[in-house]
Amino acid sequence: MSPSDGEPKASLIVGSELRELSRVSAWVRDWAERQRLPARVTQNLDLCSTEVVTNIMTHACSNDARSILLRLGWQGEEVALEVEDEGSEFDPRQVPEPIPATSIQDARVGGWGIPIVRRFSDGVRYRHEDGRNCLTLLFRPTASP
Repeated sequence: MSPSDGEPKASLIVGSELRELSRVSAWVRDWAERQRLPARVTQNLDLCSTEVVTNIMTHACSNDARSILLRLGWQGEEVALEVEDEGSEFDPRQVPEPIPATSIQDARVGGWGIPIVRRFSDGVRYRHEDGRNCLTLLFRPTASP
């Protein structure tokens, strides 16, 4: 499979429970395998989808049953992972980089998901539309590691 084959986008809707992360990972890996993506791109897609969905589940979803919509497809020569949620408006591009700890005592747990997504994807787009956060991560299968 290649971008020129024109496969329609695949989509998955998950609930806001952390146990759904295994479904997200399996779905991403299955799609990437069908597309014959390089292992590096598959791993990056899996890592970034898990980070984004985890952040939505832990920070954006209330106790109400909320759903998260994921789509995978080609945008030209790039793979696009689109993630939509109904949480409060949140543009991850506006989050500053965390300051690295200078000692183990100063180190903090958490706060590294967005930097991980920035590092392991090739592009980040965001828009807020119809009360939904719409995040798109881009991955170039031909990019050097």
